[in-house]
Amino acid sequence: MRKLIYSLVIALLLCNYCFAQSIIDPELQIVLDDTNKDSSESISINIIFKSQLNVDELNQRANNYNNKNHKRQYVISELKNFSEKTQQEVLSIIKAEENRGEVSNIICHWLSNSITCNATKDVIEELSKREDILMIGYNCDRDALLTNEEVTIETHSSRASEADITNNVVQVSAPEVWDLGYTGEGVLVALLDTGVNYEHIDLADHLWDGGSQYPNHGYNSYDNNTVTIDNRGHGTHCAGIICGDGTSGKNTGVAPNVTLMCVKALNDNGNANANSICSGMEFAVEHGADVLSMSLGIANASVADRTMIRQTCV
Repeated sequence: MRKLIYSLVIALLLCNYCFAQSIIDPELQIVLDDTNKDSSESISINIIFKSQLNVDELNQRANNYNNKNHKRQYVISELKNFSEKTQQEVLSIIKAEENRGEVSNIICHWLSNSITCNATKDVIEELSKREDILMIGYNCDRDALLTNEEVTIETHSSRASEADITNNVVQVSAPEVWDLGYTGEGVLVALLDTGVNYEHIDLADHLWDGGSQYPNHGYNSYDNNTVTIDNRGHGTHCAGIICGDGTSGKNTGVAPNVTLMCVKALNDNGNANANSICSGMEFAVEHGADVLSMSLGIANASVADRTMIRQTCV
């Protein structure tokens, strides 16, 4: 009987140990197990909470608002209140650790109910014991463009040559839609990419006005500042597909009259992380974007990255 009790106790301890370990994403666990890493070294992590607001119920309540802006503000408020409530205990812990120099760069996410921060190995292992946390992942940079190739589809179209419209725009019958009165007028599109050349003459006259707080027509969620200029070209290329209005000679945009918000979620090398993508999406939603355009992706993403980004999208 005594042996049976001992066996049960050992089994219970092992189960608890495995549960704690399973909270830490395997990729992060490799980093923590690195014997060459100083235990006091800070690691960028994403803390994803188990609790998620019921989106179906939220949608039903939001439908009581006929005004689009009122509906948006209600949904944002509900999500922020929910995340603030569920993150309260963990946030108090990591802020206490911040005062001790063990945690830094705390960012609370309300779309995915998660927290991004830099923390030491000891703090991460302590957090992994909490039952309100679903997963702790490694917030590292990854290639988000996947390829440097730009695909150009050539086609023969008399309308394209006569009206100085690029073939890709004609292929999707955009000019016929314009004739029906739909040119993107009054629609705010947030482009999450490597930034935008906001001085380009095809874009400059219909960019989002962020006022003195966001003087460069958007936000840099990668570096957490307002520098949104594109030093790679991919973001500007995508912006041209969205709303290039033909001032320079060729109409490249499918919706030439939209207003464009520039969100630099990728660095100049085309790299991003879950935090920069999710932060960029939160900024766009909170500042009134009707459409989020994201020509990006992460190949072989970690379980934590997939979970956090998916929950943000939901």
